[in-house]
Amino acid sequence: MGRYSGRSSRLIFMCFVSLVLFAVEISVAYVGNSLSLASDAFAVLSHLISMIIGLLGVRFSRIRWHKANTFGFSRADVLGAFGNSIFAVALMFSIFIEAIKRYINPQKTEKALLVLVVGITGLFFNVFNYVIFMDCCYCRAPEGDPEKGK
Repeated sequence: MGRYSGRSSRLIFMCFVSLVLFAVEISVAYVGNSLSLASDAFAVLSHLISMIIGLLGVRFSRIRWHKANTFGFSRADVLGAFGNSIFAVALMFSIFIEAIKRYINPQKTEKALLVLVVGITGLFFNVFNYVIFMDCCYCRAPEGDPEKGK
């Protein structure tokens, strides 16, 4: 087994795919003047940040004891989830404000076919993301989890 296996390797792979998809979607959203594609790009960015926080949480939660932190970092993933939820709320608020601006002053979407193709690619990415993480990562508690009582 290498340094990264199981959850860590899947998180690293999906971080790379998310970063590429974010770059493509945000550039096409800018060229095509599409708010829906920009909001999906920032949702992908939110997923990317949550995967990075998850990766760091997995790494830090393995540290059991430290001089400064006598209880270890077993709740690092919870703190990361809280930070990600704050980012997601701020993102939703900014998209809501931009949607109101676009409702008042409608703008035409340019290059609609390109926006559609990239949007469908984003949809396939989300399905692929679900398939990758369906059986392993955070869907069920690990064996011997203290919160389950085993």
